[in-house]
Amino acid sequence: MCSSDLRGAAGCIGAVSTSASTSALDVSGPFPVRPDALAPGWSLAAALLGFFVVTLDAVIVNVALPDIRRDLAGGMSGLQWVVDGYTLMFAALLLSAGSLSDRAGARRAFGTGMTVFVLASAACGLAPSLPALVAARFMQGAAAAAMMPSSMALISHAYPDPVRRARAVALWSMGGVAASTSGPLLGGLLTLASWRLIFFVNVPAGAAALILLSRTVRAPRTCTTAKAARAITATANAASTAAAVVPPAPASIAP
Repeated sequence: MCSSDLRGAAGCIGAVSTSASTSALDVSGPFPVRPDALAPGWSLAAALLGFFVVTLDAVIVNVALPDIRRDLAGGMSGLQWVVDGYTLMFAALLLSAGSLSDRAGARRAFGTGMTVFVLASAACGLAPSLPALVAARFMQGAAAAAMMPSSMALISHAYPDPVRRARAVALWSMGGVAASTSGPLLGGLLTLASWRLIFFVNVPAGAAALILLSRTVRAPRTCTTAKAARAITATANAASTAAAVVPPAPASIAP
């Protein structure tokens, strides 16, 4: 009787200690603990900054169009391509970029997209002519398309708990809201000095995002052939629709 009581007490003590150890380590509720579970804010900060610069470049350029036209001697059709070239490539490649993020991993896809985006922004700022600026804007749009789905995947990987993930996505979306509201004002202030600054501002922002990204862990790859095929088909449909809607490049900027 006594030995049975002693074994029962030992079992209770072991269960209590095991439960305490598990609760001390499990910081993400019923989900398994991963190395980045203790500091998922790095992934959120990198994703938020990426969403900010992607949205910013869609709205900040509008206020600089008169200065761009004066310096590069372009017509209204060429200026339209400066604006639409970015959004066209972004919309056409967005679905296939999601497949790329699944195949290569969110961290690698986001880092590659941000690197290309920074280089394209520098090329926009250094553009000697309107055709060069339009080409750099096309490259910016392609890089932005690679960053958007991978930024969401970074958040999903860093926050496995649905409640915490919903809060993180809400904060992530605030980056786009802040960019869309502050973009015209920031663009006007930078254009007072030079219109090229509206593109150069992406360089330090992108470098900061890459530094934050280096503190995150590698996201898993979840590639399926069927998913990739669907993404390619949808992208082809989007590109054909865009080609039917968007007018051809004007002769003033045609190669």
